[in-house]
Amino acid sequence: MLKACFLVVALAPAIAHADKELAEPTDGTTWDCASDPKVNVSYSGGTFTFTGTCEEVNVSGSNVKVKAENVDTLNVNGDKNSVATNVLGAVNINGTSNKVTYKKPKTGKKPAVASNGTRNGVTKVKK
Repeated sequence: MLKACFLVVALAPAIAHADKELAEPTDGTTWDCASDPKVNVSYSGGTFTFTGTCEEVNVSGSNVKVKAENVDTLNVNGDKNSVATNVLGAVNINGTSNKVTYKKPKTGKKPAVASNGTRNGVTKVKK
């Protein structure tokens, strides 16, 4: 009996909290980060809007446009992506010709920026 109980527990699926995957949007997809604060965009050419506070936004694609209220960590992988956020904590960019704009940093004078590639920009804009 003990072996049977152990087997059932060992084979039971683990419950894990998965990130929100946005891979096939209609133009203008909106997501509330209160529902899931980690969002993955794996698409090219889409337009996305994120409301609330996003813990992490990962963009993998080209020509993706994102508008967000608050992003703790932004990861952009690809080319010619555009992200505009009100509040930004940190950004990591890998690719070419990506543009990130923010209105204010989460902390300090500016967000932490790591950029690998060419013609990438992270710019503070007026409120």
